[in-house]
Formats: sequence, C-alpha cells, structure tokens
Amino acid sequence: MSSQKSTGTLRAESGQANLAKAPRRARGHARVAALLEAAGSEFADKGYEAATMTAIAARAGASIGSLYQFFPTKDQIAGALLENYVNMLAETFHKLRETAPSLDLPLLASRLTRTFVKFRASHPAFAGLAETYSDVLPGTITIRERLRGEIASVLAAVAPQLEPAEIAIRAVVIQHIMKAAVAVNGDAAIASRKAVIEELEGLMLHYLREAIQDGNQDTVTSS
Repeated sequence: MSSQKSTGTLRAESGQANLAKAPRRARGHARVAALLEAAGSEFADKGYEAATMTAIAARAGASIGSLYQFFPTKDQIAGALLENYVNMLAETFHKLRETAPSLDLPLLASRLTRTFVKFRASHPAFAGLAETYSDVLPGTITIRERLRGEIASVLAAVAPQLEPAEIAIRAVVIQHIMKAAVAVNGDAAIASRKAVIEELEGLMLHYLREAIQDGNQDTVTSS
C-alpha cells in the first residue's frame, strides 16, 4: 500500500525534526549525491516498501550512520530523490524551450514525444516514487501540474501568438501524448512498439503544426 505522502510533507517533517544535516562542503555534496544514486537503484530494484536504509547505505558504500546524518528516514531520502527527478525533468524542458524555435518541427515533435520515455529509462525509480508519494511537491503544486507548465513554456516558444488559456489547454493534450508513449513503451503485448511511438510522433507533429497555424491566424484576424 502506498504511503501517499507528498514531498512537501516530507520536507515539512524534516524541518520540524531538525535532524537532517545539510551538506556544507563539496565532499558532503558528493556524499549526498552518492546516497541519492544508491537510493534510486534500491527503489528501482526492490520498490519503495521493500527497500531499506541499510541496503541503501551498503549500495553507496557508506555507513548507516552517515546515511542517517543526511536523511534520518526513508521518507526523506525518497522525497529528496523525487524532487531531484522533477527538477531534472524541468531542466530538460528548459533546454528544449530555448532550442525549440530553431528546431525543425518534426525533431521537436520527436523530442517531446519521447521525453518521458527516455527519462524513465534512465531513472527507473521515478515512476514508483511518484506513485508512492502521491504527486505533490513543495508549494502545493503537483508533479503533473509542474511538468504541464514546462510543456506549456515549450509550446509558447514556438507558438507565441496563442493565448495563454489556449496554450494551457494544448499543453494538457501534449502531456497526454507523451504519457501515451510511456504506456506504449511499457506494453510488452504490443509487437511493434517502435512503430506505434512513431505514430504518436506523427500525431504530435500534426498537433504542433495546428497550434502554430491557429496562432498565426489569430494574429492576422486581430491585426
């Protein structure tokens, strides 16, 4: 059974307990990074419930005392790891937003369609942690909403003429195309997953073109 805690709750618990030690030097940051990497591997292999702090410390080549020094509970290290993952995804979208206007539209469509697929492949613990801890981040914004906002920023970069309300709606559709690619990629019953994902890329391309055209038409109409 999932705990349904949020990383916001985890952060609050950590602050109230005042037990976690924030790294102050490069060596401390490197140790925390190693602990988080080990936690990611442990959660991916065993799932959140079966993972233990002892096993995480062993994977990191650290003492259990060192782990507790930075992360007093399994909840806290899971929350920190999940927050890192979301920030990594956000950075991916930031880079895509910066390059989007100069990219060929088919390439942009391909990158958007496959973003979640590639991220989950390289960070297999992400999906399980997101489900375990619900999907709330600090500041009461959900993971889904945070990433949807990042997608909207990419769309705004290539279709700046669209109204913000329409961009928000279209970002939802784009997000679900991306999630469909994840579902297809994980469905072993589909014989030609690659071909199906390519079809989703075609759908994404059509939708992006439509968004840009609609934006241009709105500009002409209002001028």
